[in-house]
Amino acid sequence: MKMLFSSTDPTEIKQVRQKLSNAGIRCKLRQNPAARDVFGAPACPELWVGDDEDILKALRLLGRSRLRQMTAVF
Repeated sequence: MKMLFSSTDPTEIKQVRQKLSNAGIRCKLRQNPAARDVFGAPACPELWVGDDEDILKALRLLGRSRLRQMTAVF
């Protein structure tokens, strides 16, 4: 399982989750309690891809414009 991204906008997370689910990619929303208020910033929901082999497909589905706004760590 790999984290795809996190966002302060719950609507964005839900839209991406739906898009991935429609493409047959298992994903899960997580809230990391350890990250709560770290450095004064609230914890954000995280979207995780269930199967490591689907991560590239998920990144392609996000599109270039969204990828430019993200920091991906593998």
